[in-house]
Amino acid sequence: MEIRLKTKDEDLLLRREELAGGGDSVEAFQEKQTSIEHDQIGLVTDSQMTTGNFLIAHCQFELIQPIQLIKDVEEEVIQLDFILRGDNQALTSVKACSQYFSAGQHNICYIPRSKSSYEYYTTDLPHDFSVVIMPKEIYFRLLPPGSALHRQFVKQISQQKAAFMTAKNPPITAAMDWLIRDLRTSQRTGSLKRLFVESRITELLLLQLEQMQLIPSATPPAKRADQGKLHEARELLDAHYPASPTIVELAKLVGLNEFTLKRGFKAQFGTTILGYVTQRRMDDARRFLLEGDKSISEISYWVGYKNPAHFTVAFKQYFGVLPSSIRTSAEGTGDPR
Repeated sequence: MEIRLKTKDEDLLLRREELAGGGDSVEAFQEKQTSIEHDQIGLVTDSQMTTGNFLIAHCQFELIQPIQLIKDVEEEVIQLDFILRGDNQALTSVKACSQYFSAGQHNICYIPRSKSSYEYYTTDLPHDFSVVIMPKEIYFRLLPPGSALHRQFVKQISQQKAAFMTAKNPPITAAMDWLIRDLRTSQRTGSLKRLFVESRITELLLLQLEQMQLIPSATPPAKRADQGKLHEARELLDAHYPASPTIVELAKLVGLNEFTLKRGFKAQFGTTILGYVTQRRMDDARRFLLEGDKSISEISYWVGYKNPAHFTVAFKQYFGVLPSSIRTSAEGTGDPR
């Protein structure tokens, strides 16, 4: 599989990868990063991980002019798309099937043997997206063709017609966002990382399919102008979640009224503002506990709890176990990662 960057005057190879297909041979886990800085394109970073059965790429584009990615696919593949940042991002997958993505959206796509083009436009913020590519055989191993979860999608696949799972791109939820961030920052190596990456990809597919069962949603999508403000609100929460602003403060900071902020945030990210902050605190607390570098009192402070007892209660409610049991379990393994 080849992926090229193409502008009017340039044609540069970005990625060439092979997947195992049937998965009979287990490939060694591989990681690499391609960085292209070009005076006619801008800065393009493509970080790739290959497990043999899956390819996952995290991409960031800081563009000077619009570009195309030309993907030459030599086998039938399923692609999971997660657009984290970068509005005005259009995707065209062979002639009869096209989809427009905005920041904070995802979808599942079937791509037959073909050449596909993905168009990216210049924006104020860098494009930031992740894709997971797997052979059709691996997808059907995870989800059999007879499953009611993807009946219409399978019909398109059987006809070798490029297709998206849903006509409208669903919003990336907080849980999906966390999994992608976890994939990007994991310090595991070798066989452990291969297992970790494949398990996270399976979780991402599960979350996508679960959410798609609820479409259409009764909540109307946010206006395009409001979507940018909602993403700004999430970025503020990410940066300041240990001492997160109140909803009143957050609404003023991003220029939305409280009702639009609360309703829009839930529709865009699949959780309430409080739920998002709690998830960030708990996920980071669990990571700190597994790393073993901080005491439970220190961790409670780092994730925004002034009283360690309140942190312990919140952690128990969220995970169903006490923080001390996580710490004990990590120490017992000798390798918490």
